[in-house]
Amino acid sequence: MPFRHILCLVLCLLMLPLTVHADAREDLDARLGKIFKNLQTVGGAVVIAKENQIIYEYYYGKANLSKHIDVTEKTAFRIASVTKMISAIGIMQLVEEGKLDLDTDLSEYFGYRILNPYQRKPLTLRMLMTHTSSLSSNGGYSRESNGLRHLISTDRSQTSNYYDEDPGSVYRYSNFGAGIMGSLMEIASGQNVNTYMAEHVFAPLNIDAAYSASLLANSEDAASIYKRGGNVLVTAANLSQSEDFDLSVDPDMHYRLTVGRIWIRPRDLCRLGILLMNGGKLGDIRLLQEVTVQQMMADQTGLGGITASSPYGLCINRIENLLDDRMVFGHQGISEDIVANLYFEPESRFVFALVTNGCNSIMDDRIAVLSRRAFSAAWDILGKTSDLPVQSVIPLPAGILSTIPSSVTLDVLLPYLDSSVNSTKGD
Repeated sequence: MPFRHILCLVLCLLMLPLTVHADAREDLDARLGKIFKNLQTVGGAVVIAKENQIIYEYYYGKANLSKHIDVTEKTAFRIASVTKMISAIGIMQLVEEGKLDLDTDLSEYFGYRILNPYQRKPLTLRMLMTHTSSLSSNGGYSRESNGLRHLISTDRSQTSNYYDEDPGSVYRYSNFGAGIMGSLMEIASGQNVNTYMAEHVFAPLNIDAAYSASLLANSEDAASIYKRGGNVLVTAANLSQSEDFDLSVDPDMHYRLTVGRIWIRPRDLCRLGILLMNGGKLGDIRLLQEVTVQQMMADQTGLGGITASSPYGLCINRIENLLDDRMVFGHQGISEDIVANLYFEPESRFVFALVTNGCNSIMDDRIAVLSRRAFSAAWDILGKTSDLPVQSVIPLPAGILSTIPSSVTLDVLLPYLDSSVNSTKGD
């Protein structure tokens, strides 16, 4: 077989995965390493995608200090409040199916009356997802033994759990409100939050993620959680073996799961960002309709009784202070000294995922300094130009031609491909 035909066959049979050019990778590795070190990061990772393809992965530090276990692509991290945006994928599936409605009075789902006790006005799912529900975390929410009905039902007169304002009229970031999404998921689906998300979101994408480290398929890969610099808060052994997760359906007690409980690998978190950027589709798998994701990203002011100016669409943060010339979408998670971020920028097709198991979580204009600096470094090198510093490398099958090198670059192959195609026209 002529040499050019073999090369043409190789190109036809093999995908051409994009990888960041070595110089660009080394530059970004160095910048991220310095950022992580300066902000006292124990362990972390950054994964970047461009044009629907993961092009860069960086793993730093230790998943477990005492056992000297490095962070790798297999390490699962808790992503704190990024959980809200990921859980919203499941919520919006139920909206698409007609099992939930964004603007229905929550009372109709729970079977008891739910009103802001000051304004005597109802709450809706849209208000929960935009953080405009008027719910306050300063009352009984801090006591985990309290059931949800005890906190929000009008028959309990719990005024301390609400602000004196019209639901939908004021933006106040609310873990309480976002957590009630989990209760609604269980009511609408008849399944536990973890079970529903596993079956309808994670499994179709071949993702090992869970609302408890103990439920991961490989729970031993869960990273221990630390304070900045290395003082351990929760060991991996306790996370994977000792946590007793309730897999029953209990909407009255499961109003905290969708706040910040998800554990996931960095690469899979990035893939979920690709899905959202692609309008609900990853590869051949569609989890949401494109119009649904557009709705999640959109400003909700003026819709369904929302009069507040919220920075959130439907659990997706519309971020105007990361890039000067365009909006970025996504979510941040901070819990103790855990920092996690998942951001996507549709125009450039850029997805940025960051996770840590402990760092200096100091903020700068509502974004963690570590996240802001890491995003800036990644954007400078890989995001802001369509002319990416990438190369495609094709490993040839063993034995195909002994005289062909074991690895051939695209620059070498293309001239042969062009001549091969031209010479075979009309054959």
